[in-house]
Amino acid sequence: MQMRRCAQGLSLVLILIFACAYILDDMAFLLAGGALLCGLLGQYLLFDYRFRKIVTSLSVQRTTERSQVRKGTTLRVSTTVTVTVPPSMNAQITEQLPPLVAVQDGNTSISTEPDSSPRTYLFTYRITPVVHGNMRFSGIMLSVRNTFFESSIDLFADTYSGPDLRIQPVGTFEPSTRRSTAESREVEKLKVVSGFGIRALREYFAGDDLRRIDWKLSAKHNKFFVREYTGMVTLPPLIIIDLPWRGAPYPENDLNRMVNAVAGMAEHSIRSLQYVSILIISGPNILHLTTEEKDIQQCMSVLREWMHPVERTIHLYRVSDRTDVRAAVRHLERVIVDGGDSRVRAYSDSLRKKYLIVLVHMQASAFTGQIARTLASIAIDEVYLFTLGCGDASHIRQVIRQGKLAKVVVHIRIPDTSAETSNPNGIFKGADTLEAFA
Repeated sequence: MQMRRCAQGLSLVLILIFACAYILDDMAFLLAGGALLCGLLGQYLLFDYRFRKIVTSLSVQRTTERSQVRKGTTLRVSTTVTVTVPPSMNAQITEQLPPLVAVQDGNTSISTEPDSSPRTYLFTYRITPVVHGNMRFSGIMLSVRNTFFESSIDLFADTYSGPDLRIQPVGTFEPSTRRSTAESREVEKLKVVSGFGIRALREYFAGDDLRRIDWKLSAKHNKFFVREYTGMVTLPPLIIIDLPWRGAPYPENDLNRMVNAVAGMAEHSIRSLQYVSILIISGPNILHLTTEEKDIQQCMSVLREWMHPVERTIHLYRVSDRTDVRAAVRHLERVIVDGGDSRVRAYSDSLRKKYLIVLVHMQASAFTGQIARTLASIAIDEVYLFTLGCGDASHIRQVIRQGKLAKVVVHIRIPDTSAETSNPNGIFKGADTLEAFA
């Protein structure tokens, strides 16, 4: 327990009064000092009594989205606190988080208001575990104060702690696997009736065009069937947002412009193309995926929730791709064949052998597989990747490569600092080539 400024001032006055009573040998000063000491001691006992009542009335209930997650996965935590705070008292409740956990957003502490009846408070936040293993919310810290005193206590009992979290490890690399799903494309010649070809046959419903009835199939099954034709459609793009790492400096103005640019493109896609798909990453960390969102308000809510710097649990740090290593091997082979200095050829041959050994044991990164599966699961023909372009760019190169393999055009959007003076609200220039991030 500590004294606040008011109690410290009264203690100083009390010392002066007792000093005057001793020097002047005056009973009046002694009585005044005794009365002041009794009042201060009474406030101390009253504060201690009310503090114990607050601790007794406190109850905590904590829930998490999942009890088992992978390292680097962001999950939401909700804590409900019920407490009774007597008049003239203020209490603050703070979460005791597990070690090595990064708080992405939300509130991990609340300040209560004096009320003679029990009141319930709810605060939510999102955390990202950065190590694997078993973790447990250890409890809460309660801080209480009034005009004269303040005190804090850590509560670690079972009623205040829990639940347990099991954090699974995440591999940075994964073995390459062949895709077993069958894929098909509708490539048919233009028909006279409608569309480019027959997509499906279904039963006739009132209001269908009679010219689309398949009379042979209808006669065979003794009920009407109509043809559904294929046609040209414009697919909404996939918007990929590369959030900056909050552990490194980043340009805040560029981040604000990126937020405006992403929000504008998402709104335009929903209004003109009916829906939009958004993938939020931070380096080689997949954070959130929203597919075929049709509600503008819900889309803006997702952007408001995620568009801020986050903690990165996995970094690639210029991890070479198999394509780059194979290109280096071919270059070394050309150097060896062309001849020249014997020392250069010997060095190139030694380096080529080392690259070949690396290729044998080299595996695709987990981020590469995640991007490939995401692009394969969404019907798209264009990808817009918004990034600040700061820090390591190995993950951007992987997105571009996987887009080329999936026959998807990837457009990179980075801040255009040259246009900042003319339009500071959201200028992003294109950097669609892989060499821009070499």
